[in-house]
Amino acid sequence: MASPVTRGHPRDWRVGVQAPDNGAQLRRRQIINERKPCSCPGCDRRRSGVSRYCGTHRDAASSRGDPLARLPSRNELAIFRHAIAVYLQTDAKLAERIEVDLRGLERRMAQPPAFCLTPADIHKGLPQIAKAKGLLANWQHCDKRTYTEAVSNALALIGWMEVYYDTGHARGLWENRKGFLTTRAGALLGDFRKSIGRTKLIKETSGATHRLLGRDFVHHAAAIYGKDFWSSPVSTNDGRSLTLRDYTRMALKAAGLL
Repeated sequence: MASPVTRGHPRDWRVGVQAPDNGAQLRRRQIINERKPCSCPGCDRRRSGVSRYCGTHRDAASSRGDPLARLPSRNELAIFRHAIAVYLQTDAKLAERIEVDLRGLERRMAQPPAFCLTPADIHKGLPQIAKAKGLLANWQHCDKRTYTEAVSNALALIGWMEVYYDTGHARGLWENRKGFLTTRAGALLGDFRKSIGRTKLIKETSGATHRLLGRDFVHHAAAIYGKDFWSSPVSTNDGRSLTLRDYTRMALKAAGLL
């Protein structure tokens, strides 16, 4: 795939020029692929385009990250975020180091206000990287939110995946684990919006754009908090030793969420 043209502001970026025979090659792949059955368990429809799924499951996998997995609930993620906060309260040095790292990351990932995009800026010729940069700029300047919030949300999602997705409670397909995680992490930033008087214009953000953002959020969460954060040892009031993941699982059960 040709690299996008990224000169000027993201609204002026364009997808790269494809090879002359790219369309013909894609069509040949499509013809062969559409003879095969959908890879989603229990589905007897044929695949669509070059996807390994039929049209219905392809669209769900593209927008959500997985055609079958249920989405995390707000209450579930709130308990994971609370567990993060409680754990950091028990280790002042770790909390201080993480705070310093997050401040540095916030500065590095700050986008210029000019990178903001409106629904009118979104079109087929705009590359995913431009949409990702624009959506992040909107998050920081229009929504007045921080990159740290997105990283913290990604860390909570990593914990959710270990408790729900990896154990089958979310009913997701294992081969889509990474895609589901990064899509949900990026989905925090929402869609492209603009208000004109009482009218709200909304341009839905694709799953591909959310995944592009989510990969960075998940990467930075693992880099700053540690890849094994949810395996960190903790102790309960009665002296039991367990991992932070198991501690959070107990809280979810107590809340009737598991």
